[in-house]
Amino acid sequence: MEETLVTNAFAASGTREVNWTPRDIASIPSLVKWTGSKRSQAYSIARLMPAYRRYFEPFLGGGAMLYLAARPDSVGGDIYRPLIDLWQMVQREPKSVIEDYAKQWKFLQDNLPDYYYEVRDRFNAAPTPLDLCFLMRTCVNGIVRFNERGGFNNSFHLSRKGMDPVRFGAIVRSWHEVIQGARFVCQDYSETVAEVEKGDFVYFDPPYAGNKQRYTADLDLDRFFEVLDDLNRREVSWALSFDGKRGEKDLRHDVPKGLYRRQLFITSGNSAVGKVLNGPVEKVQESLYLNY
Repeated sequence: MEETLVTNAFAASGTREVNWTPRDIASIPSLVKWTGSKRSQAYSIARLMPAYRRYFEPFLGGGAMLYLAARPDSVGGDIYRPLIDLWQMVQREPKSVIEDYAKQWKFLQDNLPDYYYEVRDRFNAAPTPLDLCFLMRTCVNGIVRFNERGGFNNSFHLSRKGMDPVRFGAIVRSWHEVIQGARFVCQDYSETVAEVEKGDFVYFDPPYAGNKQRYTADLDLDRFFEVLDDLNRREVSWALSFDGKRGEKDLRHDVPKGLYRRQLFITSGNSAVGKVLNGPVEKVQESLYLNY
């Protein structure tokens, strides 16, 4: 199957009509710092989306695509409870999120970096959405990373002191407006897509196979591919961001060709992992699989 390289939003012109109002990538506020963020790719992916009735995102994470694709009846799902609780708080209690971050940010400035590690220990003992929010905004490069026991284990970003509370408050308010009417669910991805119907659209951004620093176990690819096959039989349109290339390394997995109609590469910038580990800066291209 022919592969196409998409490096910017305009390279995708001429695809099916989309029925959302496009926003420039710079206007996608970074609320949730999450590994594998699609902020750099969101506009390009959105330009490839078909017209749809309802939007579903079963591996929500940082939700960059949700910001562009949200409808009042959109559904965002994830199995990590503190993350879903945070999304629900932004939707229903934005003032609480803003005020808590401002308070914790002030504590951090008065007690650098000890307060960060105090919060990290507290979070690992009893996870809360507000502590998760604080850790995401103050850890090294915003990389959410967990150890084998499921504990948050990234360090404090010594050269940065966390996002300014005024700026963070503006981001929360922007997201609060966009996600009104959406539904956030803490459940397995298969449960999230169980209710989809023909005319709906599903965007999948699962953890990469073999990634052991996510909050979830390795993705069961056979089971996942069965879910995609079931959606095909139900005539549901979906897009899948998965695997790709980093530098000269081809990291693609064998996605069964009978599941999708097109596979494209979308440039997502340079590897953040290389920056953290003082390794080479490598260009990252991610695969996008479409069943339409």
